[in-house]
Amino acid sequence: MLKETILSRSVRVICAGGLALGMTVASAQEIQRVEITGSSLKRVDSETALPVQVLGKAEISRTGATSTQELLNSVSALSSAGGTSNATGAGSSTYGLSSVSLRGLGAERTLVLVNGRRLAAFAGGGGATVNVNVIPLAAIERVEVLKDGASGVYGSDAVAGVVNFILSKSFEGVEVGAGYGTPTEDGGGQNNKFTITAGFGNLAEKNFSAVISASVENEKALYGSERDFAKSGVRPPYFVNGATGHGNIEGGIDLSKPYPNERIPGFGNSPGTGYGNPLAASGKCADINMFKNPTNTTKNAPYCTFDSAPFVGLIPKRELKNLTGNFALKLNEDHQLFADVLYSESNVTQRFQGSPLRRSFLETDGEFAKQGVQPALLLFPSNPAYQSIAVPYLQSLGGAAAALIGQPLAITSRVFDFGPRTSLDEAKQSRFVVGAKGTVAGQDYEVALTKNTSKLHGSVPDGYFSQVKYAKIINDPANNWNPWAPGAVQTGALATKLQEAKYAGDTLNAKSESTLLDAKVTGDLPQFAGITGQYAVGGQYRDEKYKTTPSPALETGDIAGLGGSVPPVDRSRKIKSLFGETNFPILSNLDVGAAVRYDDYNDVGNSTNYKATVRWQPVKSVLVRASAGSGFRAPTLTDLWTPQSLGTSASFDDPATGQTDLQVNALSGGNPGLKPEKSRQQSVGLVLSPFSALTVGIDWFHVKVTNILATPSAQEVVSKFRSGDPAYKNLVTLSGNDIDRIVTTLANTGNADVKGMDIFAQYRQNTSVGRFDVAMNGTYMDKYDQTSPGGTLSHKVGTLVDADGNPVLGADNGGVVLRWKHALSTTWSQGPWAVTLTQNFTKRYQAGNDTEGSRTFIPSYALYDLNVNWKAWKALTLNAGVRNLFNKEPAIFVPVSNQFQNGYDINQYDPRGRFVYVSANYTFK
Repeated sequence: MLKETILSRSVRVICAGGLALGMTVASAQEIQRVEITGSSLKRVDSETALPVQVLGKAEISRTGATSTQELLNSVSALSSAGGTSNATGAGSSTYGLSSVSLRGLGAERTLVLVNGRRLAAFAGGGGATVNVNVIPLAAIERVEVLKDGASGVYGSDAVAGVVNFILSKSFEGVEVGAGYGTPTEDGGGQNNKFTITAGFGNLAEKNFSAVISASVENEKALYGSERDFAKSGVRPPYFVNGATGHGNIEGGIDLSKPYPNERIPGFGNSPGTGYGNPLAASGKCADINMFKNPTNTTKNAPYCTFDSAPFVGLIPKRELKNLTGNFALKLNEDHQLFADVLYSESNVTQRFQGSPLRRSFLETDGEFAKQGVQPALLLFPSNPAYQSIAVPYLQSLGGAAAALIGQPLAITSRVFDFGPRTSLDEAKQSRFVVGAKGTVAGQDYEVALTKNTSKLHGSVPDGYFSQVKYAKIINDPANNWNPWAPGAVQTGALATKLQEAKYAGDTLNAKSESTLLDAKVTGDLPQFAGITGQYAVGGQYRDEKYKTTPSPALETGDIAGLGGSVPPVDRSRKIKSLFGETNFPILSNLDVGAAVRYDDYNDVGNSTNYKATVRWQPVKSVLVRASAGSGFRAPTLTDLWTPQSLGTSASFDDPATGQTDLQVNALSGGNPGLKPEKSRQQSVGLVLSPFSALTVGIDWFHVKVTNILATPSAQEVVSKFRSGDPAYKNLVTLSGNDIDRIVTTLANTGNADVKGMDIFAQYRQNTSVGRFDVAMNGTYMDKYDQTSPGGTLSHKVGTLVDADGNPVLGADNGGVVLRWKHALSTTWSQGPWAVTLTQNFTKRYQAGNDTEGSRTFIPSYALYDLNVNWKAWKALTLNAGVRNLFNKEPAIFVPVSNQFQNGYDINQYDPRGRFVYVSANYTFK
């Protein structure tokens, strides 16, 4: 046994960065060596030289989090750019993914573990990230967040750090719990949960233990129409929603000429470049659920634009079922068997506006050529609407517009005939671990086999349709399509015919598998010069598989609103790894450690990475720690092998023409020539405990990443092309001066240089009226500079745009890199009561430029959470609280590109606003 001093314990539970409220400090107590995140060695966890923040069961309860993703939002180092939440995924195709990002370096560079071992990457996330919401909140005993690179210990993906979820392993009895939460404003966003945990046996006394936990969570959808700040995309001068409108005349079609030369000169390739809309000219866009765009087209003709904001989901409907189990069987005093199980089922339903159609969207659909259908929605001269509406309007414009009279006209459409698009993504995640551990000849061993599987079944139950079938019906002159019909919805016989184009069924089936065999031996090295070091050596073998099976409809790219053709992927690979780690107490107050790991991938080569650490405690009240290491991230199977295909881009703004929310043809896909990313990182920390009640600390970090693997966004490609960056010269095709096509394939695209500090403090004081605990945990980002392939440098901290108003690299994919964010909490506790007030503070940052080119900012703001915990009697605990206590609304946010939601920063603000929750737990023993 080892003795743990007051300072050691302070460092372990407080100074590592954890909000260890409610913990007591003993002058000296017997403890065992344990393994902590960031090391393969067993040690007194206060001995770690790495910055590890620990969130225990009590801290988790006091956050008021209703999901695992929400819990991690309370960690300042995880609150920056690069993650995906339920809210950011609403209205887009994330398949229900929720991921976390350390240092703003992206979810793909943050390793997620459960009980120290990997989960399978989420099947719907391209095989690159873990869906943290499959980890049941109720089963989490604690979360350890390593805020330092760890490829030297864990291999690929641990570039920015590691988040390790430790599930409950020791419990006797049965505990049932239930909770309910609701926003105080009308609308959706409510959630409820039910949990049950049962524990049997005691490993020390009965030689076995088993803990099984099951939970059910449900969350109701919240829509833009239910929040004043998000219900409109038209808020000049901040932003004007420029989504594809209905009834806009793109131009004339000469059917005597073959595709693609049938367009009559002057044809508009994107919104605002055609001949406008008859209803816009008469101020009647509202008749077709549109609004008149405040700007004119390039032909000085007014057009109608669609405001999608009220239809967009701010939070999707979510249903989650989880089952976990941890088991142990002691064979004798030296050997035991163990196992853990995790199974999760998640159903996420998204609903948003109907699909847009125009010629450029239909060009990528190969079914039009196969079936001989014109890739445009045509209005013929024989149509009554042509003669009564189109002809007078074109005559009023004169010139080239009037010359179109007598020719078929291509018209845009926002298709309302099938209702809102609805997608259902059903994800299943399973993990089984079996292993043995024990002691042989004084050395500890552990060996385990892990089987991970993530499955996704995507479907669209409503609101989708076949583009070629729809166009074939519209383009039949006998059907007399009226693009200016009231409500933009067809009636009578044509409405009935159009239902033949409806599609309801599967979209994508995907499966990600990982089989891992790992073994290690740890122990003490022979004493040398009075020094007894520790060592760990081991190896791993991992087999990864990734397979996607798009439905025939999805593979053809013929279903409107699903983003174009999606080709299948079926690939696998093998990874072999060896690792070793040592730690030497050179002096009684000085430890040095080193780790090295070799990973060999059969498809992208090998990588050797290291970690070196120093821990120095010159006096009892001072701790100095430092580390340096290297890291890497291997391309995923989808990164390498997804076939390139032509589809529809995400929305973007064109700074050269002033057009907004454009969508054009885009070539996307993987790249078999990718190389692994490389990284270097250093950290230095100082922890002070001048007296037993106070501990403060600071950890400085520096990370450099080279050969960044990234898919350039549509906005990045266009902005860099327009700015003259030579690396983007061949990624854009113009038609005149309009964007006609872009390339957004995956590539190794530049470097990143990141610096900052984590700052933490805790003070505790017992008084006659109770105990007070004050804790602060914050992250300051000093530098995040990213270089584009062409050498352009983006200074990303505290801003989404550069000096010219163009998005900084990655801003439109993951949000802002915050300059400063902290959580400051105060807890009063006495007897059965504990009350916590938390301030969540975010520093001011710059958003996108408004429509007049002026800079806009999101001011610094603080949100307050209140939690009350009452242990009513020995078996019953009640918990209640309010998040965003004062119902602070968000500042008006100007996005830099594709964001379905309007009016607020979806990466930083919870659209539910003030949220009240209650829960109760009862234990039977």
